[in-house]
Amino acid sequence: MIEEGKKTKAKYWGNFTVEKVVKLENAVKCYCAEKGEVYFNPTIIKISWDRIPSDDKHDLWFPYWITVNGKEKYGQYAPMIGQNALFELLSSAIDNKFFDDEFLKKLNNKISNYFSDKIKI
Repeated sequence: MIEEGKKTKAKYWGNFTVEKVVKLENAVKCYCAEKGEVYFNPTIIKISWDRIPSDDKHDLWFPYWITVNGKEKYGQYAPMIGQNALFELLSSAIDNKFFDDEFLKKLNNKISNYFSDKIKI
């Protein structure tokens, strides 16, 4: 698992520091026909770049780990996350101040508008 404060390098984008990490309280228990019982642990990681790679900063990373037969392995592909796990990660990221006020206001407006449109008769 990646720890806060770790300095590392992205192959094409340069050096960065892990600022904050949120993970599930308990990994998601899954069943795989090939491996049997496995555990899936998605995370959201806030990073800071030595040199920002784009105007959008790329400061959020979504790595995951899978535990098979008691051995933790880093995920290699895009994660597939259930709504419960995603909600827990986003809630924890909000609590840990991953997002600025502008982002949270946009998110709040989007959710509020979604529900106000559903209520209209």
